[in-house]
Amino acid sequence: MIDFEAVQKLRVQDGDLLVVPDTFRQADIERLAECIQLMNGARAVIVRGSITQLDTAAMNKLGWYRA
Repeated sequence: MIDFEAVQKLRVQDGDLLVVPDTFRQADIERLAECIQLMNGARAVIVRGSITQLDTAAMNKLGWYRA
């Protein structure tokens, strides 16, 4: 049964970043990305779990050198 109260409307635009819960399976993430592209031609980055913004020093430590 679909929980209609939990449904949210999103207007995903090209280049948006979406964060999904840790419980999402990889296949579900891939399906979501395909649906977003089919519906409005947008490509979005989808990340599973929480996101933390890293500063330049933290990125460099991980080998992600910022220009």
